[in-house]
Amino acid sequence: MKITVLSGLFILILLLSACHDNPFGQLLENKPPETYCTTDTIIRPGPDRYSTTIRVAWWGDDPDGYLTGFELSTDKKNWSFTAKYDSTFTVEIPAGTDTFDFLLYIRAVDNNGLKDPTPAFIYIPVKNSPPEVSFVYPSGFPARNPESSFPVLRFSWEASDPDGADNISFFEVALNDTANGFLKIDKSFTTIIIRADEWLSNTPDATVFQGNNLVIHPSRLKGLVLNDSNQLIIRAIDKVNEKSKLVYSNKIFVRKPTSPILLVNAYNSSISAREDFYTSNLNLCGINNYNILRINEIKGDHYTQLSPDNTTQSFVFGLFKYIIWFGKDIDYSMSMAQKTTETFFNKGGRMFLAVEIASSIDEQAGYLDFSPIDSLVSLPAGANNFRIETDSLIEPVVSGWPVLKSTKISNARPFYEEAGAAVLYNARLVKTGVSGKAPWTGKSTVMAKKVNQQGKTVFIISSVELHNLNGNNNMTDLFTKLFKDELEIK
Repeated sequence: MKITVLSGLFILILLLSACHDNPFGQLLENKPPETYCTTDTIIRPGPDRYSTTIRVAWWGDDPDGYLTGFELSTDKKNWSFTAKYDSTFTVEIPAGTDTFDFLLYIRAVDNNGLKDPTPAFIYIPVKNSPPEVSFVYPSGFPARNPESSFPVLRFSWEASDPDGADNISFFEVALNDTANGFLKIDKSFTTIIIRADEWLSNTPDATVFQGNNLVIHPSRLKGLVLNDSNQLIIRAIDKVNEKSKLVYSNKIFVRKPTSPILLVNAYNSSISAREDFYTSNLNLCGINNYNILRINEIKGDHYTQLSPDNTTQSFVFGLFKYIIWFGKDIDYSMSMAQKTTETFFNKGGRMFLAVEIASSIDEQAGYLDFSPIDSLVSLPAGANNFRIETDSLIEPVVSGWPVLKSTKISNARPFYEEAGAAVLYNARLVKTGVSGKAPWTGKSTVMAKKVNQQGKTVFIISSVELHNLNGNNNMTDLFTKLFKDELEIK
């Protein structure tokens, strides 16, 4: 079959007309895309409304091109672009109401920038969800989670809200019950320290320190009960005034201080012969009213009396005027004391600390800075230890102080006192090594004191444990000099 020029031209016109509105070559107009959503209206009245966190999905098509994305709006005026086909929204409910009707418009955008003139939409009724709050306790082993404390308590918590963290407005706390009402805590704080204002009564008001910066709350917290178990009650309140459930902390027994004197037992054994040694000799020299804190007592997986953190522990020490501290582990005792006694000393506190200092301790250990010790004496070449032999003398530098005698071989690290400090005792020491033992003839100070600008003794330190020095049966004399004469405990 032959195709004439005329018939070929006719076929060409037909082909062109398939791509144009007319046979004269005019391009077809771009058609807008269409947008679709899973549904346009969800009816769930009353308590069946959705929570304010909702997920919406959509899609679209374009008859003569392809889609580049979608635009979203809640008012058909302000639009935002997305290339996604779904998203999760947290609806902010207006203040003063607990329900809201969420309306979202979606319009597709094609490759030419043309937008769907009839956007799809979805209408979802939502309601506010109550916030949640829970207490947070120290972790680790052993955890600093005390069962008892003097009247300084720390509480921490965390909160969440299905409607978003910003929906939480504030917290309310109370002690033991809600009879005295609640104390309002700003949502920016998730930690408070409660300190009794006094302890002459059994139910004192308490100052509340908020957050790590210890912002003092303008109101006092009521409900604290001394010599009894206490627990904090908390709830979170959101922007529409919906409240979480009341949450109760672990109970903690709050001890009423009986005097300005605190004995700090830092030995591993909570009730030990070491503690009995101090209490009996204090009683013999006429000091028989004191408090005891066992900072190294452990029960199960936690400390029983050590505060949850150093700041709270420093508040505890700040309750007292005199601290008598005794322990075995210098790293534990000196590090703890350095970090937690600044408030105590700033308030005029006066302290005695006796702890064995082993020869392995760095002579420039950082925790020595706050004590009367400038540095520790270094071991001479060939030696591996300083020690006091049984029946060796520990001799006073000042007349009128008792001469002490060792009752057993014990480690005794001599030290250099800081400028302005005064030596109280030197010891007859030996140095030991692979070649045996030999008398030590160098610096041998084992007890010294620091004084303030008024010449008052504020800190006495001993690098030997006192219970090993009673060979002359004169500990009562030593306790009288240390605590009644030097520290002026009455």
